[in-house]
Amino acid sequence: MRPDGERVRLLRRRVLRDAGILLQSRGISRAVQRGFGLAALLSCSPFFQASFPDSRTAGRRKAARGGTGSGLVRNPRTAAARMNPMEILKTDVLVIGGGGAGMRAALAAREKGLDVLIVSKTPLGKSTCTYLSAGAFALAMEGFSKETHFRLTMEDGKGINSPELVKALVEEAPARVRELESWGLRGEWRRGLFSCLGKAPSWGAPLTELLSHAVRERKIAERPWVAVFDLLQEEGRVIGALGFEFRQGVPVAVLSRATLLANGGGAALYPRNDNPVRATGDGYSLAFRAGCRLRDMEFIQFIPLTLAEPGSPAFLLAPPLADAGKVVNSAGEDILAKYGIVEKPVAARCRDSFSQAILKEEERGEKVFLDLRSLGEKNWPANNMALSQLAMLRDRFSCFQRPLRISPSAHFFSGGISADPDGRTDVPGLYAAGEVMGGVHGANRMGGNALSEILVFGYRAGGSCAEWALAASGPGEPEALIRSRWEAFRRGRGSHGKGDPPGLLRRRLGEILWKHAGVLREEKGMQGAMEEIARMKSEDLPRAAAQNPKEVLEKIEADHALCVAEMILRSALLRRESRGCHFRKDDPFTDDRKWKGNVFLEKKGEGMFLSFAPLPAQEPPG
Repeated sequence: MRPDGERVRLLRRRVLRDAGILLQSRGISRAVQRGFGLAALLSCSPFFQASFPDSRTAGRRKAARGGTGSGLVRNPRTAAARMNPMEILKTDVLVIGGGGAGMRAALAAREKGLDVLIVSKTPLGKSTCTYLSAGAFALAMEGFSKETHFRLTMEDGKGINSPELVKALVEEAPARVRELESWGLRGEWRRGLFSCLGKAPSWGAPLTELLSHAVRERKIAERPWVAVFDLLQEEGRVIGALGFEFRQGVPVAVLSRATLLANGGGAALYPRNDNPVRATGDGYSLAFRAGCRLRDMEFIQFIPLTLAEPGSPAFLLAPPLADAGKVVNSAGEDILAKYGIVEKPVAARCRDSFSQAILKEEERGEKVFLDLRSLGEKNWPANNMALSQLAMLRDRFSCFQRPLRISPSAHFFSGGISADPDGRTDVPGLYAAGEVMGGVHGANRMGGNALSEILVFGYRAGGSCAEWALAASGPGEPEALIRSRWEAFRRGRGSHGKGDPPGLLRRRLGEILWKHAGVLREEKGMQGAMEEIARMKSEDLPRAAAQNPKEVLEKIEADHALCVAEMILRSALLRRESRGCHFRKDDPFTDDRKWKGNVFLEKKGEGMFLSFAPLPAQEPPG
């Protein structure tokens, strides 16, 4: 073991190296660092302070070699007391999430004349699920009735959707889309569908660009690159959030009269997914820890028609291609016929059974392919999404010369935070909208309902959240609360750590989820996964490295991810049947008598409590 003095010198050297890189990334040159004294700059750096939770190291108080009295490193806690590095923001309404639901909610809240701030991990509207969506809204228009929309949504959800939420979706989606048209959105109307497809792969860009322009035009504040790790609560009411700005390593506290979660789902936790990399389910974890109930967390939707060519990322193929071509295994067997999948369009109406069929073949050692060789360009589907992929599939993947390997990818969380049609949760001052909210989709989501959902419930929740803010008093004196929550973060999720990088921890978790909480599940595997996740939470996460802002971000995400993984597994273990996109090999049949209802979960003490609520008979709206 090295002597204490040598260890201190090595530690000091590494800190100076890392801090120099950090300060340069902020545009502070080495010359300026030398001129003003690197130590003085470091003492103001929240990242530096987070890197040294122990202020008792005597060596930090020694003067710099050749310095002029500024000192190498001041005691970080003393420096923090003199100069608080945290950025503290105040607003009426805080929206967490910068995708479609978050932007629509912010616009609705702004209409009430309130100050609104959007905090997100990415720039507004970029790298979100809305941005990468297929730009299609399901709605009752062009000969597609509200009764039909309601019925199909409930059928796809296997009867366990919230009828109240589905009714709101069906009733209000047409008006919300017409509103976007009046703002300048251009698209194509078809029976039961409005499509505003952009260029691949960012097909949803026309929608996000329109909404982000509206947000900026209405002077709604935005704060990108912030990962929220905690909701602030005062006497049970949410009064804001704590986050970490990971570009510069700055802690951020936001105080608000009302807070709305719209930070999407968690499909990026799975190694094969078609979501943005930052879609890690943070909102579920934040809501759970604040005291919200969540529902239907066992239902993770997988898209069957996803490219799985070697060296290519998971890429969603246009659904009409499955009906136009043939889906075969290595032996040439017709997979759809083999498993009795007949409803068309198969990739949209049979996502669950189609995905399960592919995984069953893969478990047998077979590969599954989409064969388009007999199709030809003349017979290519006249569908905007399919047409946008023609050149790529023809030129890059030679789709007319050989079949294309396909395999499911994680796509959408059907469950989420339990909320009413106005986005109101169980926790005062906290609202939810978009994929983070559960109840609309039941056991499986109908294609096209995701974008309709973000408009309808973003609008409703944003307005309701603003009404709460208008009536609510501002936070009291939260300084002590902010300080205690930040210190708890520094000692825990933000601690330095000497173990593996947190990104590696997340990848290991993804492999566990894919194998045991993916398309095919069984009790033994899920129980083993639960044990491994418990070990990762108690051993791996505390030791995970957090030596730079990127690793702090990844550690925050890993912490949220482990919580969400536990939700998925516990819910899937409780539901002893197969329904929608939840398939258990050891309970392969749907059992309406015992299991037509919803699994709810909530925090009790430090544990996760689950319950099952059976549903009464459901009727379509009159």
